[in-house]
Amino acid sequence: MQQESDVIFAIEGAVATITLNRTARHNALTTRMLDDIDRYVATVERNDEVRVLKFTSNSQRFFCSGADINEWGDIDPQRMGTRFIRDGNRVFRRIAELDKPTIAVLSGSALGGGFELALACDFRYASVDARIGFPEAAVGAIPGWMGCARLSELVGATRTRELILLGEPVGAAIAAQWGIVNEALAADQLAARVDAVCATLQKRSTTSLSVGKRLIRMMESGQHEYAHELAASVCKASPDAAEGVAAFREKRHANFG
Repeated sequence: MQQESDVIFAIEGAVATITLNRTARHNALTTRMLDDIDRYVATVERNDEVRVLKFTSNSQRFFCSGADINEWGDIDPQRMGTRFIRDGNRVFRRIAELDKPTIAVLSGSALGGGFELALACDFRYASVDARIGFPEAAVGAIPGWMGCARLSELVGATRTRELILLGEPVGAAIAAQWGIVNEALAADQLAARVDAVCATLQKRSTTSLSVGKRLIRMMESGQHEYAHELAASVCKASPDAAEGVAAFREKRHANFG
């Protein structure tokens, strides 16, 4: 009998869904799960028919409880940084840099690495029953998958210090007030709200969404590579680009007017 996967991937129409399915362990993330997520996000990158990517959970109690302490607890300090943390950062960076909108559907609590996964997404919609935060200080750790940086960019230093240093999660309603989640909804309203957001995003220009995401990343990071990506995309979208390609193929000089 085939064992059910800890991460499930599906595409329905223009919406792809990555579902965390390790419910017996509250969806605690392992390196194998990270590899699966990485592979599925790569599939979304290459599929032009997919317009939106959702992250969901098969648990109503936990979206994700964080990185599996049974896996990282015995790792030596060197490998903790160069393997476990580096692997997670690579996967979450891929999610954050995806040129398609991403939505974290927090049907249950998002803690530690699970919160970091949600922070890598563009939108976060949560059940009012969910709790959200970084409890790492209680086990002698820190949010290692860029959670400190992404949270600080989102809500500023004061709230970031509160969540990281106190290590006490907050309810979804408070997270919404602080701007951490877009909305906190009753559990029976969550799916319908996310479906409506997905429907709206599918009506938007794919070029606008892609360029808009890169522009936001450029402002957040200050890295010049994003400015070059943006400039190239804007040029490619122009009539001049179409004329240039046509002229090359027709072996004539381009007429840019």
